Amino acid sequence: MLEVRKRTLPHYPKSFPRAVLLCLFLGMFGIHRFYTGYKRLGLLQLFTLGGFGIWWTIDLIALCFNAYKDKYGYELDDYNGTLASLVLTGFALVCLALAIMSLPAVVEKFITE
Repeated sequence: MLEVRKRTLPHYPKSFPRAVLLCLFLGMFGIHRFYTGYKRLGLLQLFTLGGFGIWWTIDLIALCFNAYKDKYGYELDDYNGTLASLVLTGFALVCLALAIMSLPAVVEKFITE
């Protein structure tokens, strides 16, 4: 009987700080997905601009809560809770600032109608 051997790739652990920073700054283009081995999902995120921002946000939150795994199912190495807290806090503050900056335009639109 002929024995077929599976060809397996060696696993090189992916770095949490690198993945979270790639997601934070280039996540709209799915670069963190390419880094962790998800090429097809990376292309999908690239063409949809991070799932119109929603998918990108979910990935960033999953990374920061250490719930994100690479293509082979391994957790990312060097998880740093302090970095995760800083990234989530900074992201929330930027979202809040953008919401506050857009508030006058929204109010003006309702007043003129």
